[in-house]
Amino acid sequence: YHAALASPVSVRDLVLGHLAWIVARLFLTAGAFAVVMVLFGASTISEALLAIPPAVLTGLAFGAAITAFTVRQKSEQRLTSLFRFGIVPLFLFSGTFFPIDQLPGFMQPVAIATPLWHGVELTRGAALGIATELPWFVHVGYLTVMAAVGTRMSITGFDKRLRQ
Repeated sequence: YHAALASPVSVRDLVLGHLAWIVARLFLTAGAFAVVMVLFGASTISEALLAIPPAVLTGLAFGAAITAFTVRQKSEQRLTSLFRFGIVPLFLFSGTFFPIDQLPGFMQPVAIATPLWHGVELTRGAALGIATELPWFVHVGYLTVMAAVGTRMSITGFDKRLRQ
């Protein structure tokens, strides 16, 4: 990154380029899943195509937030903790594998407050052509704010880290 900053590229450009690469990979991955969904009859072509943007938005929201976290770390040990105590529980209890109404009552509001639940609801609703529990714009707004805050924090984190 230091070599890139020796050129006319700013820290902001560097972070936005990094996030653009994440988005490109997300489109490829979501597109591959869409093809598989259509081939196995899980979705129509239009539903599968509609599922790609919310999947990419969810990935961008997490990519920006994790980039902001990562740039502030001095060792890999904290990244392991993030995945073990953050990502894995989020993945398990966000409605990805089973409906959150099967969780204990006190856990349901916690699950609804998580960003992955919003992404899962939005993507599942688009892929299966079903209504989501909350209006779609609430999910999009939540994920957009998360992506924007993560992007801003990534820029400031990279700026501080690269000046050391």
